[in-house]
Amino acid sequence: MSYAASSRITRLARITTRWLPLIWLALILGLVPQPVSAEFDYDLVLRGGTLYLGGNAMAGPGDLAIRDDRIVAVGEAAGTARREIDAAGLVVAPGFIDLHSHTDEVYRIAGWVPLPGSVHANLNFLHQGVTTIATGNCGSGYADPEALRGWLARIDEMPFGSNVIHLVPHGRLRLLVMGEAQADRADPRPTPAEMARMKELLGAGMGAGAWGMSTGLEYDPGARAGTEELVELTRVVARRDGIYASHTRHEGPVPEQMLASYAEAIEIGERTGARVQISHLKLSGRRVHGMSARVIDLIEQARARGVRVTADQYPYDAGSTTLASPAPAEMRDGGKVLRRYCEGPGREELRKGVAFFLAEDTPPDGLLVSIYPWKWWLQGKTVAEIAADRGDDPVEVTMDLACARRPGSGIYFSQNESDIRELMQRPWVATASDGTAIFNLLGRWAHPRLYGTFPRKIRRYVYDEELISLAFALRSMTELPAEIFQIPERGRLTPGHYADVVAFRPEGLRDVATFDESGRYSEGIEYLVVNGVLSIDAGEYTGDRGGRALRHASNPEG
Repeated sequence: MSYAASSRITRLARITTRWLPLIWLALILGLVPQPVSAEFDYDLVLRGGTLYLGGNAMAGPGDLAIRDDRIVAVGEAAGTARREIDAAGLVVAPGFIDLHSHTDEVYRIAGWVPLPGSVHANLNFLHQGVTTIATGNCGSGYADPEALRGWLARIDEMPFGSNVIHLVPHGRLRLLVMGEAQADRADPRPTPAEMARMKELLGAGMGAGAWGMSTGLEYDPGARAGTEELVELTRVVARRDGIYASHTRHEGPVPEQMLASYAEAIEIGERTGARVQISHLKLSGRRVHGMSARVIDLIEQARARGVRVTADQYPYDAGSTTLASPAPAEMRDGGKVLRRYCEGPGREELRKGVAFFLAEDTPPDGLLVSIYPWKWWLQGKTVAEIAADRGDDPVEVTMDLACARRPGSGIYFSQNESDIRELMQRPWVATASDGTAIFNLLGRWAHPRLYGTFPRKIRRYVYDEELISLAFALRSMTELPAEIFQIPERGRLTPGHYADVVAFRPEGLRDVATFDESGRYSEGIEYLVVNGVLSIDAGEYTGDRGGRALRHASNPEG
């Protein structure tokens, strides 16, 4: 080898040694996906779907483009995307917003006990097309400002499958300030000091990100609160432009009580200026069946006066609550019946209350034991069936279930389909499940609304019965709930809004959960995007979660 050739090889070796790390880096970078902006215009485009943008009409076929966590083009999306989906034949809409959920109670009760991934994914809701839920409803849930702040932080850290907004629960607030065993107080009203403390905690809760206050006035301890207490607390909510969401005192079965309860919610809004949301609007019990026109008139007259009152509804003729609920509220302490009514002389008084409930609200063959793992063999049986098996009086069976030392839940068939249909056609009634995240071990006996609320409303009342239009139904699930809670940049398909998007196949959309076996995910949701994260892809859960805690604008902490 010549000297010149040897010299060239030596120089090449030195250059290669010096630049080898950079050469390897260039090769590696060539294999690693680059940011969208380097090669593509968008992260994701759904092309040619039938778009619902908002309002009471469909927008027709078009594209929807997403970059990062935002919608960036609607109608026509020129350019290329990292992932392109042919959405022809699909309806593309904003992700559904469920204003009434109890998912936080699952976490509050479980504490830090590990929960299945399906719970963290909120999978029974994702398969319904839901991208945002509200928690803290019916007066129960996280109320202490630090616990509330921790709940919202936990949503972000997991992250959770869907977005979460939270309400300060009034019943829990009462327990924090006034203590347990409020049934033993001679005066159920808070003292001035207690009221001041509740107002302080409520304001701090909204400062931590809550969107308002909820009440559960059918339950202890919320049932012990008077109207004046609720007005004073709701003024705190109104000053922060929050919402008052109420499970009212009576949804039946006495007509005068039911109407007075809905009137009380309206009065609270009228006196405070707060927005009012009537939770799971219904008429429960045979004597109130057919009275939907009077309820509608009551609410629409208030709206005509300028009261900002709305409601939500689930499309089932049965509700679900604790097995203690047949006992009158004044006989309960929290979720349990007071022992003095379960044993001894007080039992006869309980018997009268339960007998009235079975006669006027839900009959024995309409009260189904649902989640009751302590006596699992009773799950899926009605009180009438259990009584027949035992050769006992249905009233005694119901009392035994109500007085059990371990809690259980029941499904109550107490509504009338004609009332459900009338309420559903009001433009101020949103769709909401009154459900919770759940895993299938317990889900088999849960109310099917946990799995099917949103697809059921579209399948049954839009496509099968043609009671309402598709756009009307979609508005009740998207734009309307966003307006009710004033959730910014969600609820419509608009450039700049967050990319919460659902795409479903009309002919395949259906709820398959039943009262006999509820733990079955709905079908037909083909794609679901939460804050730009594709969580349902071609009908299957991807394992990717994009949910966030959505904090109210009154939050000073950002």
